[in-house]
Amino acid sequence: MTLFHRRSVFAFVLGAMLAAAVLVGRSAFATTDTISACFKPSNGTLYLLGESSGRDVCQPGDIPISWNTSGVNGQDGVSVTSESLAPGEDEACPNGGSKFTAANDNISYACNGTNGQDGVDGVDGVDGVDGEDFAGTFTSPNGQYRLAVSDAGVLLERTAQPLAKVEITSGGVQIGGPSFGSLKLLPSGTTLDSPTTLTVHAQSLFSASGALTAIGGSPILLNGSGCGVLRGTDVNPIIGPTGGATLLNPNGSPTVRTTC
Repeated sequence: MTLFHRRSVFAFVLGAMLAAAVLVGRSAFATTDTISACFKPSNGTLYLLGESSGRDVCQPGDIPISWNTSGVNGQDGVSVTSESLAPGEDEACPNGGSKFTAANDNISYACNGTNGQDGVDGVDGVDGVDGEDFAGTFTSPNGQYRLAVSDAGVLLERTAQPLAKVEITSGGVQIGGPSFGSLKLLPSGTTLDSPTTLTVHAQSLFSASGALTAIGGSPILLNGSGCGVLRGTDVNPIIGPTGGATLLNPNGSPTVRTTC
């Protein structure tokens, strides 16, 4: 066995024996401040000295050792109080924080940091590029609808049956189709044309007005002289001196037609 290895074993055994001796020594020497013992290098044993062991000195060749039964008393702890500081309340913490005071008047601080600097204003974005003028035709994926734009106007139409279209030009707006006629809103006038029967229906009052109204191509004056359509409550049942009907309410909605 090498010298280094033997020393390591010796230190390990000595440490273990000391730990065991501390427990035994405290019990055997509870009334003394020092515990005395001897270490026997020949077999690594440790034995105590004193009244309970019957030995007062170490045997020849053994190593005497001793240790105190108790350590040094530690210092008492220090009580600490704390208080919150508002900004400007204590010059040690201009932005506020906390103040800590120990029982021995030892004061320390934990201060709030200063406000950060305002960020730099962002840069305005670049204006978008104006779109280019457009003239051309869009057709739906199924090919049934088409939008055409040109300097002459705009045309929105259904190319499949039934045909329909909306056309906007400088002359006005036209809405129509061969199956239901055509509605024309032109500066010269508004017309509603139908190649077949045209029905106009209202759930309540249907009215028409104008200085001159034509039915079947012959102009008539509503609620006026000649042929007209009148309500019963608009006509006096007594024939007037000229032999014609006497109107009682020229502005009413007509329901009865007089003879021409």
